[in-house]
Amino acid sequence: MQNKRTYVVSALLALGLLGSFLVAPIAPLQAQQQNLLSNPGFESPYDSGVANSWSKWYEDSGDLCSTKPDGWNFVCKPEWSEEGDYSNLGLSRGGTSQHVGVQYITWHGGVYQNVSAPAGSRVRFSVWGYSRASNDQPPAASFNGSWVPRMQVGIDPEGRGQWNTGVSWSGEVNVNDSWQQLSVEATVGASGKVSVFVSTQFRNAMPLAHMDTWWDEASLVVLEPPTPTPSPTQVPPTAVPTSAVTPTPRPDGAVVHVVQSGDTLFGIALQYGVDLEELRRLNAGTLGPNDMLSMGQEVIISAAAAPSPTPEAEATQEQPTAVVTQEPGSQQPAEQPVSGDVASLCVSAYHDRNADLIQQPDTEELLPNAALTLVGTGGPAGTYTTDGISEPYCFQNLQPGNYVLRQTPPTGYTVEGPGEWGIMLGGGQVYSLQLSYVRGDAAGETSPEATSESPAVEPGAERDDNAGSLNKILNTVIRVSGIIVLILALVIAGLFVFSRRR
Repeated sequence: MQNKRTYVVSALLALGLLGSFLVAPIAPLQAQQQNLLSNPGFESPYDSGVANSWSKWYEDSGDLCSTKPDGWNFVCKPEWSEEGDYSNLGLSRGGTSQHVGVQYITWHGGVYQNVSAPAGSRVRFSVWGYSRASNDQPPAASFNGSWVPRMQVGIDPEGRGQWNTGVSWSGEVNVNDSWQQLSVEATVGASGKVSVFVSTQFRNAMPLAHMDTWWDEASLVVLEPPTPTPSPTQVPPTAVPTSAVTPTPRPDGAVVHVVQSGDTLFGIALQYGVDLEELRRLNAGTLGPNDMLSMGQEVIISAAAAPSPTPEAEATQEQPTAVVTQEPGSQQPAEQPVSGDVASLCVSAYHDRNADLIQQPDTEELLPNAALTLVGTGGPAGTYTTDGISEPYCFQNLQPGNYVLRQTPPTGYTVEGPGEWGIMLGGGQVYSLQLSYVRGDAAGETSPEATSESPAVEPGAERDDNAGSLNKILNTVIRVSGIIVLILALVIAGLFVFSRRR
């Protein structure tokens, strides 16, 4: 009898311990990546208007800032300040944010931070930016037109802390009145240090009373796993160079470009090396709102007849060095440029399940059938269609200069982020760009609201942000199970006591 009681008591204690354990919450399914930045939230204290651990930088056009010539194609020193968003206008994402701006003058500047990171590792810098341009106080909407912020983020993989030396910049984001996340990646150099930059550039427009940017929630993480490098036996598909677009002379001596599908005024300006404001002046009265173009429209490139090309220029056109075809079985280009440093642009396309513009390598797979076209100032510089296996693919041997990457998403997907990327490549630079796509509906279209708030999920696949929901569901189920076990233990104990009294 004594042994029977001992067994029952032991069983009750075991059930009680199991129930207590199950009631406790379980640990998150995934660990957060370590943020290498100091003060990533731009919190107090501030010194001379700049958040602790960050430093100011700016570009100054010198005497032009005092003479203020027409066209406003110059930039000056802005001002820095702490933004507490005490009026709840949405100018921070919690706590304080870093404000940069100045009244009635064009400007270019931001803040940066020098950070230690493992040499040779692949890192990603991300930050949220918010810009507005208006003569009215917030929450009034920004003015439409030429008042675009040209927000960018950059990484110097050698940690030199100079905004104009060796920085790999992201594409521009020209959206006002909403928070936008910007990201860029780079491989840490031998110094084991990097410099991360945020940049805004208001120029080429009549300045307003308020041309401002706010920065918040920055992060610098080591990618796990690092971005893979193709093995020597893996040969990415070859980018096929296309013939350069030739401007058309008219009888009146003007040189024009005939608009084709996918053309933008900004892209045409880069394609022919013409200032965007000059194109607007030459084509005043023929452009639609926000520089809108129509198919077959003639865009004037030059009001005078184009000069005859020199023999050297003709030879350059006949033997381009910006894009070189690769021989099968080799990672090196078949022929090298004649002289000068060259650059590379490495691209990949992925399914952005949670629409955050940041690829999670474990859950967000590469996508095939994304058609990409790279255009430089001298014309098209190559095309490539992703296969979802061998990316990132690199456009190699590109001459330094400005480029535009145009993209056509795979069937059933829509672009998440800019439809075109403006990229400035420097000599010896390797620029990486991850293109984000979200699933559309059966017609292959997704509304802006669905894209930003609730992107569709591919059938049979889980969204990346389901990890948090799964944690909550598992916690709830396990807690309920624990409560049931405890109740069962109490019932057994009661029955045991009742049987003893009988």
